[in-house]
Amino acid sequence: MSLLLNSTFCVLQRCMLRAASLLVPGCQREEWMLEWRSELYYACKSLISDGEFSWKAQGEILAFCFGSFRDALCLRRQFRDVGTTTPRVHSSAMQCLLWLSTVLALCAILSRLLPGVHAEYDTVRHPVRPNVILIQGADSNDQREPAVSFAQFRDWKTNRQRYFDGLAFYRSTTESVSLSKTHSSPFKVAVASLNAISLLGLPVQPFNTQTEDSEDIPQVVLSYETWVRSFGSDSHIAGRPIHVGKITARIAGVLPCGSWRLPASPDLWLLAPDSQIALMVKDRPGYVLAHLTPLGQASMTSDSISIAVRGASDNEPSIFGVLCSGCSQGPWQIYLFALVLAVLALPAVTSVSMSESNFSSHHPSRRQNISRWLFLAAKLTVVSAIAYFASLDIAYCNTDTYSETAELVQFIADFSICLFGLRWALMDQQNRCPVCLRRVTHPARVGIVSQTFLGWNGTEMMCIGGHTLLHVPALPTSWFGAQRWLYLDTSWEFLFADLPS
Repeated sequence: MSLLLNSTFCVLQRCMLRAASLLVPGCQREEWMLEWRSELYYACKSLISDGEFSWKAQGEILAFCFGSFRDALCLRRQFRDVGTTTPRVHSSAMQCLLWLSTVLALCAILSRLLPGVHAEYDTVRHPVRPNVILIQGADSNDQREPAVSFAQFRDWKTNRQRYFDGLAFYRSTTESVSLSKTHSSPFKVAVASLNAISLLGLPVQPFNTQTEDSEDIPQVVLSYETWVRSFGSDSHIAGRPIHVGKITARIAGVLPCGSWRLPASPDLWLLAPDSQIALMVKDRPGYVLAHLTPLGQASMTSDSISIAVRGASDNEPSIFGVLCSGCSQGPWQIYLFALVLAVLALPAVTSVSMSESNFSSHHPSRRQNISRWLFLAAKLTVVSAIAYFASLDIAYCNTDTYSETAELVQFIADFSICLFGLRWALMDQQNRCPVCLRRVTHPARVGIVSQTFLGWNGTEMMCIGGHTLLHVPALPTSWFGAQRWLYLDTSWEFLFADLPS
């Protein structure tokens, strides 16, 4: 009877251990099953003697078997925690590049959606024609003041010029412009010669082919700011009739946004024949645009210079010419300048040294060294690209047109993001294991502050893969001034056997 009861309880105990083993992670199941069977054997041998049955002994053995379930649940919980937290806390090199690439993509997509960024690019793509100058009187100190009468302009135009091969006149005035049948607003209107836009070299084609003697309907060219502000950036605006004062005109197109700014900053240009301009401006002075001949270019030794114009009276009154070229360098030039300044300022905010000093003969392979430097180069490249697009997003998030203030904001954002982004990339690289490129962790204080000059004092961090230890001195000294990597040999591998490599 005792033998039968002992055999029955033995089968029950083995079944309990087998059930507990099913809760253990598969990679550790057989190992723990052998461990429990070994402990069960010694428990039975010490509690049951001479094959006699004892309820008390069998109760203690069953309690031991129930303890295997607690072991199994604990092992399962530890395995789950390691599997979920390790990749999140100790990010790999690929995860780092993935996050940076995601930020870069978001910044680039946002910059494509901002109208102000398109206006900034238009400034570079559509500059004013080279060697176009604005003519003003020699005694005028302010180019915003009109100084040339229309009669004087026609006199210049009818005579062969030595320094110019093209002339255009415009006069700025304030007129009521009807945007619809029920709505009109005052606008700054530039009454200009038919060739004014073509002389500037801006990409706006007339809607109708006109000559100076034709009496066709006048054409209107909108400024970029007016098109955005008053017409809602309507891409089908060309051909729409519009009333400028008492004149009915037709919209020919929109000027590209640019850094150039002519005096009076007109909202729209009314292109009209000379006969109509004479009736509209009468004796009031205006502005004259001129394109220089090679001789005029040779005389233009600076952005503004006094030159001569030949009139019918064979005299050459002295006038003043100012180049109309814009002052914008474009987003790319601004970015490159800010990047160079950030690189020059980088040593002042962080250590750029990537040197390693250690007392171990176990170094990473050449392939691992190449991978490490490629990872650093990729980080620096992506961070620099993020700075370019993010600065455009910051500068033009609240403006739809080109702005000198936005360019200043762009430069400041470029410099700041480049400086601190490159600083982060270097500091991140300095804290990554040279073997597996994971960030070191588990910082521990080592040494005593009062013994800095007698022994090592600082912080020690460990690679989660068991490849290296990083020693960072708390107070740099002549014998321990920079961080040191200690490469661990294969004798340390058993401590990290359960961790991902």
